Amino acid sequence: MRIDPKNKSNGWKWRIGQGVLIAVALVAVCIAAVQACRALPHRDEAPPLTIAAVGDTFAHAEVLNGRDPLEEIRGLLHEDDVFIFNMEGVLLSQDPPAGACRTFPNQSRLWSPSSVADFLHPTRRTVATMGNNHILDCGALGIRETLRELTGRDILTVGAGENADSACRPLTFQANGIRLAILSYLSMNPNRFSAGSDRAGAASWDICPAESTITRMAADTDLVIAALHLHLRQGWTDHSPSEHIALAQRALDAGADIVIGHGPHVPQGILVGESGVAFLSLGNFLFRPPHTMPPQAHESLMAKVTILPDRLEVRLLPLMIDVKGRPRIPTEREASWMLGRLADLSAPLGTKIEIDVGVGHITVHR
Repeated sequence: MRIDPKNKSNGWKWRIGQGVLIAVALVAVCIAAVQACRALPHRDEAPPLTIAAVGDTFAHAEVLNGRDPLEEIRGLLHEDDVFIFNMEGVLLSQDPPAGACRTFPNQSRLWSPSSVADFLHPTRRTVATMGNNHILDCGALGIRETLRELTGRDILTVGAGENADSACRPLTFQANGIRLAILSYLSMNPNRFSAGSDRAGAASWDICPAESTITRMAADTDLVIAALHLHLRQGWTDHSPSEHIALAQRALDAGADIVIGHGPHVPQGILVGESGVAFLSLGNFLFRPPHTMPPQAHESLMAKVTILPDRLEVRLLPLMIDVKGRPRIPTEREASWMLGRLADLSAPLGTKIEIDVGVGHITVHR
């Protein structure tokens, strides 16, 4: 039937019909727009944050010899947002004068040429933790020089300073929309290396105090990372002393999401808490083990943690240390043995590691 818009009754029908067609068209457009918006990522949605952590780092001058000491493993770090290493010892721009650096009883003196730091910034953000027992090997001067050399290369630092106030101060920054707090503590008995009210040194678990600081940072930020340099027991072994396990658990209970352990110079097991993970020892990274250390001191572990809203995805990458102290990619056989051993060490702690093509995997639900 033809509708004549000049006819009054037919005109109403015509207008109603047109209105219905327009409304249907608008609804179809809105539905399509909603579906398109759902299919596209939000422009303000930040990508996941990936953190790579390694252990003790110290290099002799001959390690450089005009070459990048990390060249064999540098490709492993291209995808990461934050890189964290433990600066074991101090950085000096020139050889120290005779007697300028003191050696503590039963402890070697560790200092690296400052040029090593040129190679230690492989990601957008790099953090050097300094709460360890070698940061005082050249006294307050060594701490000042190390801080200057690192910060001059845009490497963030935490865990040592001219006094306890500066040494204990947490490092905070934002990456990929996530607010991070990183803390670095030495735990050693007896502890002769801690900073005091008027004495340079390392941040110490007891003096800072660590637990209350971790809890405070957990309330103020989105992610708390605590680096623990653990020397509560003597000896270099892949079996974690009960004291080390207990301290890592205390850090997790206080609110740490990730605990990075080092100090024993040998990779050790992994502890998963209610919503966090503790690597009890990542071993050495850029470090030439002396002959007094066991063969396992040439084994290393890089831990990568991707932060997701409901979980932490952990990847465990085994490395080997060559005769000059440089990290390298292990052979398939070496990687398989190391990850199998790591799984055996972690099982008594209640942690199961899935191994796939030379990489260990752990999922921590939050």
